Amino acid sequence: MRRGVATELLGFALLLAAALLGSVALFAFALGLLVVVAGALIVTTVGRRRVRVTRTVDQTEVLEGRPLTLRFRVAGLGGLPVHAEVRGEDGKWQRLDGAARRRGDGSGARRLVIERPGAHLIGPSAVRVRDDLGLFSRHLSAGEPAVVLVLPAPANAPVQQRPQGADPGGDPEPDGLQPYTRGTPAGRIHWPSVARGGEWQERRVLSAPRGLPLVVVDLSGAASEEAVDWTLRAAAGQIQGMARAGGCRVLLPGERLPIAVENVAEGWPPVHRRLAGLRGVDALAPVAPAGAVHIRAARAPIVGPVEARRLPPEVVPLEQSDFAHAAGRPGSGRPALTRSRRGRPE
Repeated sequence: MRRGVATELLGFALLLAAALLGSVALFAFALGLLVVVAGALIVTTVGRRRVRVTRTVDQTEVLEGRPLTLRFRVAGLGGLPVHAEVRGEDGKWQRLDGAARRRGDGSGARRLVIERPGAHLIGPSAVRVRDDLGLFSRHLSAGEPAVVLVLPAPANAPVQQRPQGADPGGDPEPDGLQPYTRGTPAGRIHWPSVARGGEWQERRVLSAPRGLPLVVVDLSGAASEEAVDWTLRAAAGQIQGMARAGGCRVLLPGERLPIAVENVAEGWPPVHRRLAGLRGVDALAPVAPAGAVHIRAARAPIVGPVEARRLPPEVVPLEQSDFAHAAGRPGSGRPALTRSRRGRPE
């Protein structure tokens, strides 16, 4: 737009100079320049009304740091000397062209990288119609909002071993009281009931398949979003490593029963999706029994503002409730269209 206005002002200046100097050649040049500017403005305006740009996202799940592909299809260019451009993550405009350009169509693709785990809303992409001389442009948006689940990249860290002598089954969480049974370990007897002189009670616990180590994911006390990201990556690395080594059990925030992950092929992908959907969870610190691998956000290393990973301009993170609503059922790992609480990106 600035280039078109500057060219138009130059044409008027030359026209004034031609009148003062009485130069017919300069007058003709200035008049022709103004005609070109006016023509570029007209074709850009007409092209903005005729052009239709559609966008599709090629994936609904992606590992963080790996690129998504946004595919664009342009129709309605006709024989107009205009083209469509899409704005990239770096703010530069990329021209959308293709083999079908001569038929009035065009196509193109753009890569999008989201370097933060969780569910994210990809808003409409910024597109503009521009004349081939580059004098004027008209802006529009392309694409319906789409939800993408970004899976946390497993941290490359040694898998923690269960301490010697620890109970491999582990009792992850108390679940009320029940009448005392002869032979119950003393540690599970509810001594306040005994002190009151009433019926002896023992703590009922939630048991899980024995023989598998327990991984407890704890997001309480997270100092920042980066601390949550670190916890999800660390948990993903431990769970995936244990799944390869024979399996484990996973206790997620807000859950009462652990999830058994017995292998990488079947057990790991659902838990990986559950980890990605934990952003925004407001849950109390889970009970981590002795011998469990306790991954805590409160112990995450401090990340400075320079190290924090930024999101592309049209990407907005979703909270767990938003993502569950989008997926149609709680805990589902299959994204669908939704609208973020924080609004649609401009």
